[in-house]
Amino acid sequence: MPRIAVVTDSTADFPGDAQQRLGIEMVPLSVIWDRDSFRDKIDLSIADFYALMRQRTTVPTTSAPAAGLFEETYERLLADHDHVISVHLAGKLSATYDVARGAAERVGNGRISVIDSGQTTMCLGWLAMRAAEMAQEDAEPAAIVAELRRWLPRLRLYAVLDTLTYVQRGGRIGRASAFVGSLLNFKPLLLVKEGEVLPIERPRSRATAMRRIVDVVASQGKVAKVGVAQGDAPDVIDQLERMVSERLPGLPVDRGDIGIVLGTHAGPGVFGVFALLAE
Repeated sequence: MPRIAVVTDSTADFPGDAQQRLGIEMVPLSVIWDRDSFRDKIDLSIADFYALMRQRTTVPTTSAPAAGLFEETYERLLADHDHVISVHLAGKLSATYDVARGAAERVGNGRISVIDSGQTTMCLGWLAMRAAEMAQEDAEPAAIVAELRRWLPRLRLYAVLDTLTYVQRGGRIGRASAFVGSLLNFKPLLLVKEGEVLPIERPRSRATAMRRIVDVVASQGKVAKVGVAQGDAPDVIDQLERMVSERLPGLPVDRGDIGIVLGTHAGPGVFGVFALLAE
């Protein structure tokens, strides 16, 4: 067993079975919908969530995990490990990071490192994966933290939304609010970088948006890591993966699903391309 355990939250999305294979612990956020409360990815699957989004007229809300849940997780892991690396959803987008940091201060006795990823979904999953890989190589906690901090400013999440309705209602829109009221049938292309949601372009169709999202990623210079994901947009993912592979030949393309918490704010039909830029 590695001396270091890795914790993230349920907004992290992973390619394939990476979370299970690397033994990454996940603390769930909550999804509150009408009178129902679900633990993200435990009580409600991603597929069932998007099906409900298309059926219900109401919009769910999300909340950070309770402090006690983080405390229990940390105490359990510290019983068998020397240190915990805990990497979480952008602090500008959720209270999750602050809750985790407070819990670590109360129970960690200096043995827990909590990192604000400035990101979510697959970019957050990549950080947790890198921490777990280094832990398996017996790296020191300080070395793992330093490596993740080198990654943070190089991570990019580009997403295309079917509509801004959900992100506007959720209050997470940031500077992308410039798009509201002028979209009509546009498919907004947004960037998440260092905790902010920023507007990029306003393609008029999904096909155009797919071309532009790949163009934008390819224009960023050398890309060290790339991935694609979708949330209730299964007709997009195969073509998007092919387009990315053609523009970035020789680079493996990670593939996953956009989870429930991001889906709550982005809405059904969202898809994205994720990149780690080379140093």
